[in-house]
Amino acid sequence: MADLRSMVYDKSSKLNDSEKQIVQFVLNNPKDCSKLSLAKLAKKLYVSESAIFRLCKKLGLSGYSELKFDLVELAQSRQQPIKIENNFARELSKVNDDVLKYFKQRDFNSLYADLDNAGTIYIYSTGWQQELIAQYLAHELFVVGKHATVLPSALDELKAASRFAKKGDVLFIISFTGDNKTINEEITKLELVNDKFKYVSFTDMKQNKLASLVQHNIYFPTIAFTDDGDYKSGKVAFTPAYYLIDLLISEYVAWHQSQREDVEVNVGN
Repeated sequence: MADLRSMVYDKSSKLNDSEKQIVQFVLNNPKDCSKLSLAKLAKKLYVSESAIFRLCKKLGLSGYSELKFDLVELAQSRQQPIKIENNFARELSKVNDDVLKYFKQRDFNSLYADLDNAGTIYIYSTGWQQELIAQYLAHELFVVGKHATVLPSALDELKAASRFAKKGDVLFIISFTGDNKTINEEITKLELVNDKFKYVSFTDMKQNKLASLVQHNIYFPTIAFTDDGDYKSGKVAFTPAYYLIDLLISEYVAWHQSQREDVEVNVGN
């Protein structure tokens, strides 16, 4: 059943000025009006009882009793705070579990080898959220002794980096979808004329053009902050991306240590 406000909205074009004034008053004061008899409400508004009864009929109500019932419901709805369903904590835990499973299923040894051999690691991002991820990745690489340069989100900077890069340097491209046509075209051109870089894509979507252009691809999911459709509007958390970076860096450290131990064993033999 439609609520009173919907009825008023649907029938507003058929109401005269006097009826609109009555409607405005009862909608603004539903709790008080729901306690009044037809006679008392008519007296309070300086209108006839028949005028209020005709208004009820115009709105599609059976009579004044139904109007009072709808006013009670309207008053109660205003007293109850709007509760937005928020399962973010639960979803975050679930998605991080999925990220861990994904990470354990992947073999990143070749990526670790390229990171180890790189003199400089360049990180290019395609948006402000991606740039924050780029800064975090650069910091974590620095902590483990790898020099990383975060490039501004401009094609000219990407082209300049390709000129200064040395053989074996690594270029991360952090993109939300991986389907930025301009960036993908530039990466394709770079690969044709520049054999210095080892390319790594870091994207949200698993099926994307960028991932097909690079030697290494890494995928991260995002999470909406709320289940309420009115509040989504692109508001998502990139927490899993940071979690995945931590997993990669920690595993790279373990891989690097194992490589050193293997060398020491071989030298000892």
